[in-house]
Amino acid sequence: MSFVAFTGNSDYCFTNSLHMSLLATGASKQELPETGFLECLTTMPFGKMYLQLDTGPLAFFNSAEVDPDNGLTLAIHALGWSCREQRGGPSHLALARLREALKQAPALVGPLDAGYLTYNPSHKYLEGTDHFVMALAVENDHVLMHDPRKYPYARLSISEFMKAWRAERISYKWGPYTLRDRFQRQEKLTRLEMIERALPLIRRHICLELDGPQVYNGVAALRMLAEQLRDGHRPEELLEMLTAFVFPLAGKRSLDAAAFLDEAHLPAAAHAMEQQALLVGQAQYLGMHNRWPEVAVVIDQLITNEQHLIDAL
Repeated sequence: MSFVAFTGNSDYCFTNSLHMSLLATGASKQELPETGFLECLTTMPFGKMYLQLDTGPLAFFNSAEVDPDNGLTLAIHALGWSCREQRGGPSHLALARLREALKQAPALVGPLDAGYLTYNPSHKYLEGTDHFVMALAVENDHVLMHDPRKYPYARLSISEFMKAWRAERISYKWGPYTLRDRFQRQEKLTRLEMIERALPLIRRHICLELDGPQVYNGVAALRMLAEQLRDGHRPEELLEMLTAFVFPLAGKRSLDAAAFLDEAHLPAAAHAMEQQALLVGQAQYLGMHNRWPEVAVVIDQLITNEQHLIDAL
């Protein structure tokens, strides 16, 4: 089966927000890479993570070394751009910073707590989940923004926005009220030069060895996940997370990573990532039909595939 690209919706909120913010700052549509490429510059599509927490296990198909916030910083540098990053302080000063930034251009805001985004009908089910948007204006009693989840020109009361922006329930945040503005191009890089900037970090992240007791990375993370799915007492929260978020996002990321690695002239690694997309698509179907022992068998195949990917990089 030959490589077939995918176009459609995905949970790429931070790279979609970055893409919009760079365009709003004056980046050329012809020279700005597509969001799938930007996602790979964050290094987020590469790696696996399993967390054994007191509240229950969590699984993510990204490295334990990177989260969306520092992933954005990595991508902006790899692009040859810079920006001003601000965070922390009391809420009134954060709001003043946002007002000042938006006088010049739209700004990238996040992480936000999606549970406070009340224009989204599903916000009550998203409490404590992270999200990123492009803020456009602070007008009277509300904030106007483009929410890449599917809400252009979304409006949110200032009080709700500040609760979301404080991100109290987002564990990885560097601080509350994270804002990126003043985007400036520092270097004119080719796509291959951008790839070459990202590859050393990708290789380092994907080869990271963490084997518990709380954080597992790479092959060890997949082994833990397979064992959990074979267990007769599978946490429902983990199963719902896998089918609602982890597997669909992993499929999209794996295909974008395959294209990225092919462009990097790493065909074996690209093939491994394409196979990962096929496998998580299979896992999604089996999981939705509660065939979790069979999903564990697919995870076993992913373990072999992940090792092939590491060797090919």
